[in-house]
Amino acid sequence: MSKRLRLDSAPEPVLIEGDARVQALQTARVQPQRPEEFVSEISRLWQRAQGTFLDIGKLLIRAKESLPHGEYTAAVEAQLPFSARTAYQLREAARWALEMDRRQAIPLARLPGSYSTIYLLSTFDPPTLEEAEQVGLIRPELRRAELIAWRQTRRGGGGGEGADRAALEAKRQKLRREKERLEDELRRIEAALAREDS
Repeated sequence: MSKRLRLDSAPEPVLIEGDARVQALQTARVQPQRPEEFVSEISRLWQRAQGTFLDIGKLLIRAKESLPHGEYTAAVEAQLPFSARTAYQLREAARWALEMDRRQAIPLARLPGSYSTIYLLSTFDPPTLEEAEQVGLIRPELRRAELIAWRQTRRGGGGGEGADRAALEAKRQKLRREKERLEDELRRIEAALAREDS
């Protein structure tokens, strides 16, 4: 009797991490069914995307600083899958976010998930940034459109009454979001109770 192992078919291929098949299998494992599962998975992916934006920004900074003059633009920026403007915003958003985190002024976890919103925050002068902090504007779910609207209402009043209006607008937006969250939670609870009664 032979001690050799006989195979009727070829062995399964070994999947390497990073292999598209591994990624597809990992993605297939997550099959959200309920609203909170969808929200949880989307939020997890969005947080991962934010980290990726920062990693891309850091790589762009390193490439620009380490490559000989002119080579970054010709050999890197020209070959990227996004515009030079996007590359600039990614670099500056990453630079600013990392500096805010290093100084413990605004931790990365409190920053918006969008690089374009972070970039816009990076253009604020210190008093404007401080005011945005005071009115509770800087938070992970902050959208660029909301930030632009806040800045416009702030500028429109030239301080004083306009600044008060901007603070009230920001607070109103925050309360509306909280109201929507509470209404969603109430609907989920009512649906769960209705299922139990059935």
